[in-house]
Amino acid sequence: MNIFEAYRLSPWEECAFLLDTLIEEEGCLIARGGRVMLRLPLTMKSDLDKSLGRRISILRTDTDYRMLMLNCQG
Repeated sequence: MNIFEAYRLSPWEECAFLLDTLIEEEGCLIARGGRVMLRLPLTMKSDLDKSLGRRISILRTDTDYRMLMLNCQG
């Protein structure tokens, strides 16, 4: 996997997906789920590790990233 293939969110952009893989590469974290492949800061690793297998939403603000676990009942 090439880090340049992973998408980097723009400020105030959000992405929701089912997180199934986390990979550290070249000082970044790549979060993958389905067709989604996001490039994120390594500082999110501990929170994302706890969310593997869950549907999440990641919002990039103008200063940092925010993560929310989505409740999938059905």
